[in-house]
Amino acid sequence: MGLVLRNQKVALKVESNCRRKEGAAGNEEEVQNATFRSRTIFRSLDVAWFDSSSIIDSERDDEFYSVRDDAFSLNGSESTVSMSSRKDLNLPREARPQLNLDGSSNEGGANACLPRLASTGTGLAGSRRKLISKVSFKLREAQADLAAVSPKALRQKPMAGTSIPYCPVEKRMPDCWSPIEPSAFKVRGKNYLRDKKKEFAPNCAAYYPLGADLFLSQRKVDHIARFFELPHIISAGELPSILVVNVQIPLYPTTIFQSENDGEGMSLVLFFKLSESYTKELPSHFRENLTRLINDEVERVRGFPVDTIASFRERLKILGRVANVEDLHLSAAEKKLMNAYNEKPVLTRPQHEFYLGENYFEIDLDMHRFSYIARKGFEAFHDRLQSCILDFGLTIQGNKAEDLPEHMLCCIRLNEINFTKYKQLGF
Repeated sequence: MGLVLRNQKVALKVESNCRRKEGAAGNEEEVQNATFRSRTIFRSLDVAWFDSSSIIDSERDDEFYSVRDDAFSLNGSESTVSMSSRKDLNLPREARPQLNLDGSSNEGGANACLPRLASTGTGLAGSRRKLISKVSFKLREAQADLAAVSPKALRQKPMAGTSIPYCPVEKRMPDCWSPIEPSAFKVRGKNYLRDKKKEFAPNCAAYYPLGADLFLSQRKVDHIARFFELPHIISAGELPSILVVNVQIPLYPTTIFQSENDGEGMSLVLFFKLSESYTKELPSHFRENLTRLINDEVERVRGFPVDTIASFRERLKILGRVANVEDLHLSAAEKKLMNAYNEKPVLTRPQHEFYLGENYFEIDLDMHRFSYIARKGFEAFHDRLQSCILDFGLTIQGNKAEDLPEHMLCCIRLNEINFTKYKQLGF
């Protein structure tokens, strides 16, 4: 009898140990499953965060918003640059952390000093993936000492337009900027909607160049005007007296499956002053369109089967050209590419952002978010940038007869800029 009881106790103890082990194994399996689910959730969030393309759905998507790769708008004459994908980015731009000059993020912070205006383009990289740069950045270690760079954190705000020297357009000097006549650019003429012919622009612009700067950076610098000491110019009218154009140029290698759209690059910052004879020289329709662009107004666009509402800023257009193609000694393939795209107008949508300051209006043109084909083509000319004479201008596209002819918003010439000699902002 005692042996039977002892055997029963042993059996019960063994069974209890087995159940305890099974329970522990079950708990471990639950922990593993929970960990897997957690990792899956974070991975899905990462996928959404790194999706750099977000566009507004429209019944006329191919006309008012960029399409995959390089494409032509419905009129067949203007090309648009686009992002590589069409998936929606669910996280709103306002909820994303803002990047400082050292690449660190801070929510609210420096960007809260001025209102940020909404735009159709989105995209921000959160990864710290090591990228190979073509430029050895100066004082990289010193920048890491700044915990959070803000306009107040800089040792001294640089004066706007002082890093690139000025020279008259008649003198051909390297590494400088020059004013250029607005009539050097071809725009849509008075009868463009009927004959599709372009004409030289009227020889007047809304803004004329004040200066230019170029700075290297480890990450994109948005709203760069807040880091400069801008000239004090009293505006006589309702328009800002200073126009700032921040061209954000990537310098890291382009890949076909680009998981992010931020990294080492440079900011080419152009400063313009409102013309004193603005109200006298420019027609009323252009002045009204410029006011609508600055105020971020919308317009109704005819479409099939229904009309759509689009931001007036979708009309902003880049006019660019290489003025000394014959001096570049291009190969046959490069000449073909240059002839196809040189002087080709490009709508800035959706790779643009806008900032309205106390006495200035800033336009950020984000080349990091250009399509793979556009970026690859530009990358092929990195080594030749310091040999190029570049003419750059902006205009507002005329889609209606009353908007024509088009007039120049601003324009400038950049003479053989050697970007490797410039340093980072604030040092």
